[in-house]
Amino acid sequence: MKIEKDSALTGTVTSRKCPTCGHHEIGITTQEGVFYPLRPGTRVQVLPAQPEQAPLSDEPSASFAAYKQKDTRPEQRPWVPEPVKSDRSLRLKYGVMVRASLDFSHMNSDIFQAAYLEKLGALIEKEVDSPIAVILDQFFNSPHLAAGDPWEIALAMWQDLEEIRQPVVLVKAWMKDPTEENLQKLLQPTPNKSMPEKPATDAELEKELEQLTLSEFLSLL
Repeated sequence: MKIEKDSALTGTVTSRKCPTCGHHEIGITTQEGVFYPLRPGTRVQVLPAQPEQAPLSDEPSASFAAYKQKDTRPEQRPWVPEPVKSDRSLRLKYGVMVRASLDFSHMNSDIFQAAYLEKLGALIEKEVDSPIAVILDQFFNSPHLAAGDPWEIALAMWQDLEEIRQPVVLVKAWMKDPTEENLQKLLQPTPNKSMPEKPATDAELEKELEQLTLSEFLSLL
């Protein structure tokens, strides 16, 4: 994507395989997941990483690289927006695993987005019953997105499918402005009044996320 002259971008340095020729290129991935390749003469500004967000930044490839290093991966615990804790389908849709040491009062949209992308990559990686191309054809008529390793597939889905990005969009809107309107969008299609009274415990949510399959997750979007 072309960068307009004198415009400014905020993002994280990432690498990817060029979709045209397959060579590795370095660029900047914005918070929205858009990749801009760096070219000679591109002006950049370096910002320090936030300590709490560094392991789970909004930089997709770094997040998935951390996921793949299971032996050194920090202990994790589940997080889901408080209003959806009483509905299983919404818990599976929005629930993610984050660093166990994270103070939930510091939870923000960037951390959620990174954890959501990790979740998608993990679901793709553990899928063994059906080819990923078949699953993507079933839900989105997009079998061509199933090329590459689990992370490359997750990133392609994130970039090409609005349905994949929508849960993050809704959670970000609710975090930024927790109005009744944004809450109701978050709760759809389950009205608040029909939700069970008992919320899931962290242990129950973690077990549900462990048992979640890619097909079940996509059916919730």
